[in-house]
Parts: sequence; structure tokens; C-alpha cells
Amino acid sequence: MFCSIACKREGSLISNDDNSAEVPTGVSFYVDGARGNDKNSGRTPDSAWKTIQKSFNAALAGSTVNIKGGIYYEELSVNVSGTASNPITFTNYNNEQVVIDGSKISGTNILTVEDKSNLIFSNITVQNITKNNAMGVLVTATKNGKAGNITFRNMKFQKINWTSNPATLPKDSDNAQPFVAYGYGTTQANAITNLVIDGCEFSNNIPGFSETVSIDGNVDGFTVTNNKVHDNSNIGIAALGHYKVSSNTALDQARNGVIRGNTCYKNLGRYATSGGIYVDGGLNIVVDRNITYQNGYGIEIGHEEYGTASNILVTNNLIYQNQVAGVAIGGYDTAKNKIGQVVNSTIRNNSFIKNSTDSKNGAGEIYITRASNCKIVNNVFYTNEQNTLLTLEAIFPQTGNTIDYNNWFTTSKDADDININWHEKSYESFAAYRTETKQDAHSFFKDPLYTSISTTAPDFHLKTGSAALRTGNAALITDPSEKDYDGKPRVTGGKVDMGAYQKQ
Repeated sequence: MFCSIACKREGSLISNDDNSAEVPTGVSFYVDGARGNDKNSGRTPDSAWKTIQKSFNAALAGSTVNIKGGIYYEELSVNVSGTASNPITFTNYNNEQVVIDGSKISGTNILTVEDKSNLIFSNITVQNITKNNAMGVLVTATKNGKAGNITFRNMKFQKINWTSNPATLPKDSDNAQPFVAYGYGTTQANAITNLVIDGCEFSNNIPGFSETVSIDGNVDGFTVTNNKVHDNSNIGIAALGHYKVSSNTALDQARNGVIRGNTCYKNLGRYATSGGIYVDGGLNIVVDRNITYQNGYGIEIGHEEYGTASNILVTNNLIYQNQVAGVAIGGYDTAKNKIGQVVNSTIRNNSFIKNSTDSKNGAGEIYITRASNCKIVNNVFYTNEQNTLLTLEAIFPQTGNTIDYNNWFTTSKDADDININWHEKSYESFAAYRTETKQDAHSFFKDPLYTSISTTAPDFHLKTGSAALRTGNAALITDPSEKDYDGKPRVTGGKVDMGAYQKQ
């Protein structure tokens, strides 16, 4: 993970944070890179501005900026804000393709939003910059500033690279970030709040030591939903904390967020195991109803720095064909200044098929390191031919953890032909593992009867007769409005199925 201090742009700023320039909702401005002129009024297609930057300087609260199709080679900084009731929208005109291309800019950031609020960006592609510390979009609240109610919807982020060669092994100083939010603020009032990333696509980026989508520091309230994040050379989606982005340690973590409905695949780093979704030092975050496959880890809940990641709920996800494990949970760095762990977190009602595809480094469906008071419950696990159920490393502390109410099964279909790595011991019998560890007391080893265990097009729905039907622990589900992966009630008739689907 990498944190860079964003360069502050010089020049005059035009801001309407004080509402002095507010106009009624529905007023439109226009940008036309081919025929526009920044001296125009921008109020009609025939009097359009030429540059997107002009709109970022002059748009008024409540207005919509319609950008004509074309490629805009601009280095952009947003210098306006909307209001809570009248945000400013920047979008494409008449469904035309708008591309902001960074290949000709002198700096490293294509689009910067600093200390601005009440903005919506939609239907725009941000692409094509190859520089160390390159950023596609940077959203930041400075030490004494703030930012909030910022939405990115139906955007594309591609070819944001630190190098042109994806096979190059990066050092920790080699970074690029397609999308990053840094909350540098030192108080709650200085946080980034209500950040929305929805329906976007992040693909074919080379982030180096950084992440594809990164939310870090004093960020309180975010949703990352319905995005496609794939074919990037490191972590897909990351919510981070305790990297000293904010100097206030108590607020230096992404928190109160939802990561839901995303599809993450082929996010693979060469220097370390990369997760499709990674919560590293976050607080109060729900990771729900995502599909994650062919990454290093499907989902990782960890903490690389000093402190804790806590109250993370991973539920109703479909997880398959990831290299090292389906889900990893826990801190692992033993350096004295980086003794982080995961606490009070839950991995519940997820469905797994044939993770641990790396025959040399495969850890099974679940990989556990430094974690305490965590629960792994109501899941369905179906391993590949390695028959490895889980790995628990001897990295302490590990207190108060519960593994129970799970359906385990292997390709060999033999409960006496399994592999569980438990500290320094290996179990080859499911019964012996249960007896000696006192875990999985209400779990069982049976074929869950998935509709399909195909590695190319699996179907995680449970067939009639599955032992996982109605045998989960419904008491573990405290939100009566929770939905299964299909969006149907998670609990029916007071009963809950194991896995991500609830048979109605």
C-alpha cells in the first residue's frame, strides 16, 4: 500500500461553497472540445466551452455540465462545489463517448478533487497515463479542509500505469492509482464523507505497489457498489487505515463503508498476494454480495500496520478459483511497529468453490493469521483436488475465534482424506480436527449439492436435498432486512441456509 502527498495546484480558485452562485436545478452548461470556446457563455450547445477545465472553474450549484464526445487531453482540477440540495453534475452529452486522456499532461494526476463537495461525475472514461505516482482520479480532504457527497457513476478507468510493462517487478516506490481517496483531515469535521463509486469499470491498470481503487485515511461513509474490477496488476478494491494519512490516529482509517455487488477478477500482483477486495485496517465495513475469482485472495481482511481492523462483515459473497485462499483474515507482520490484527469480524454465509489453485502456496479455502474474537460461520466450502480446507498460522494473538455451522466438502469426497494446517500440526481427518480443536462442532462434511461446480461458470445455488439447507445458525443474523446474493430475504421461516443463497 502506498500513500503519496498530492501536489497542490496553483492558480485562482472559483468556489461556490458559500452558495452565492447557486442556480435552479436543471440549468445546463456545455463543453465541446472540437467547436467550443472558453470565452463563450457555455449555456447552449452552440455557445459551448472548449475545455472541461473551464466547466470545473465556472459551473454553478444545481447545474449539469454536458460534455460532447471526444478525447480531452487535459490535466484537471475541480474548483467548484454544489450544495446538498443542488449538486453539480458532469456527464457526457447525448450518450456520446467522453475520454479524458492523460498521455499528454505534464503532471501525474489526471483529475483532482480537493476540498470540494456535492459533485456527480458520470459516463466518462479516464485513461492512459504512464508515470510513477500517476493517478487517474484523486479525491482528497486536506488537513483543515473537507469533502463530501461526491459520486462517480458509470465511469471507466483504464491504463493508469507506473510502467508500460506489467511484468516489471515494482519496488515500494513504484506506484500508480486509477482511483484514490485520501482523507488527511485531523478532525471528524475534516473527513471525506458520503463517497460513492457505483457502476464503474476498472481494468488493465498497472498500479505497482498501490491498489486499483483505494480509500484511505479519514474517510467516514463510503459505498463501492456494482463495479467491475479486473485484469489489474495488484489489489482490486481496498479500504485502508493507519498508514498515517491523517495525523489523528483515532480517525486515520476508512470506516462505515459498504462494498457490495462488485465483480472482481484477475487482480494479480507479482510481488505479493493481491486480493480482489482488501480491507486493511478499516472499521465497520460490510463486504456483501460480491463475486471474486482468479485473484490472489478472493477477499482479504487484514492489518499491515499497528492497530486493528475491526467490525468487518463479509457475507453473501461468491468466491472461487482464487490462487492462495478464498478468504484471508488476520494481521501477519511481526515487526514491533506493525503488530496489527483483525478483531470482532465475521465471515458468514459465503459460498466457496475450488480456491487455493496455487499448488505451491495454496492455503485452502480460509487462511487465518493474527485474528481474535472473529467468526467463520454458515459458509459452504467445496475444495479442489488438493483437499485443503483451511490454514491457521501460528501468529498470535488468536483468542476467542469461532468456526462453526459450516458445510465442508472436497473433490475426493472423503472426510478422512483432507488437509487442515493448524499451527504446527496437520489434520487428515475431519473428525480428528473437530475433536482436537473444538471447532466446527455443528458443521459437517457433506456434498452441498451446488447446481454446478464448473470452474468457468459455477452455479452456487443449492439443489433440493442439500444438507446446507435450513441448517445454518439464524441467530447469527442480526439484521432482519439482510438479503441473500439474489436479493431475497436472508432468513425465511426463522431458518437460514448455509452459503450465499437462501432457497425460498
